[in-house]
Amino acid sequence: MNDDVGVRKLGEKLLGEVEVEDLSSVLQSVRELNIRKNDSEYNQTTLRSSFFGIPELDALFPRQLNPILELVSPPEAHHASGAGKTSLLYLIISHAIFPSYFAPSIALGGQNAAIILFDPLNHFSVSRLANVMLNLLKTKVHAAGQTMTARTRADMKTLVKRSMQHIHIFRPQSWPSLLSTLHTLPDYLFNKDKHESTHRHIHSIILEDIDTFTWAIRNSSQSGQTNPLSTASTRLASTLQNLSARFSNATILTSHSTSPTSFRPALPTSWPLQLQQRALPEGARQTGARVDTAAHSTAAAMVTRLAIRRVEVLKFAPAISVEEAEAERQQRWEVVSRARFECWKVGVGVKDGEGFLFSVGRRGVVVERSEGNLG
Repeated sequence: MNDDVGVRKLGEKLLGEVEVEDLSSVLQSVRELNIRKNDSEYNQTTLRSSFFGIPELDALFPRQLNPILELVSPPEAHHASGAGKTSLLYLIISHAIFPSYFAPSIALGGQNAAIILFDPLNHFSVSRLANVMLNLLKTKVHAAGQTMTARTRADMKTLVKRSMQHIHIFRPQSWPSLLSTLHTLPDYLFNKDKHESTHRHIHSIILEDIDTFTWAIRNSSQSGQTNPLSTASTRLASTLQNLSARFSNATILTSHSTSPTSFRPALPTSWPLQLQQRALPEGARQTGARVDTAAHSTAAAMVTRLAIRRVEVLKFAPAISVEEAEAERQQRWEVVSRARFECWKVGVGVKDGEGFLFSVGRRGVVVERSEGNLG
């Protein structure tokens, strides 16, 4: 991967701060948007019912195109160990960039799409993603009753390598650089001479660790600006909404919560009026009706916020005997080694138990379907 290529192609001064990987293939063109309308793999029914290809995750979304997902973990000071946000992203991305089939008899359910990822803290591991993808392929091969031969393993590695060419990682080091990159994306994506992915649509624009910019935003605010985070939030949310409307992609943001109990991200603080207008009935939009409280509530519901954290291993009871502690030790080690995480929906009007568990380990990232919903 050549980071300098990204600077030269985007041609923006601020993009000199951005590292770009996998620029050999990027997203879609206007021609692809027209093709996709006639592509049964991406018809509206499929997108509404299974946008992410993970049933437990898709069940948490309203039936809509272009979903918005916020993954929020506890503050770092409150929960220092990894919360699982990036691991869940590996699984989402795997389903997005894989094709529908590995072989005629082995369905993958992939979206055959492309991903844009912003990774300012360099948390995203390409090698870890490859491992998750290979484990997902192994699971599908075994589920289809196929034998794992040397040829199959070679084909699996080839497919993973080919699919990963459609992940595009940017690493902006400042808030202005992030905004500049977002604003210049369409010019780059619509230039057919600069990429080989005109047959792929954009599945998601992902912003990892978006809260990392809050300190700089507060400290670089102009004199007299009372709420710099609110201003920055409006710019970010409007830009992301414009891109989503243009490319029909999902928007995914990860961050730490502003407090250990609220699971509210620092950015964005709110979403723009365009999203609220989408929540209104067609007649109300046409007549310019006032956006009332109900419409605001509906608009808020169109942004799906998921709290995510590691499942804690309970401490030994104060009065436990040595024998009892020894008996529990192996069970506790199994829980620790599996790295289990819980992910649940938060927000106004959310029902208890709307969520799922997943584990991260030698088998990759696995949703624990046998557990059912949380609760």
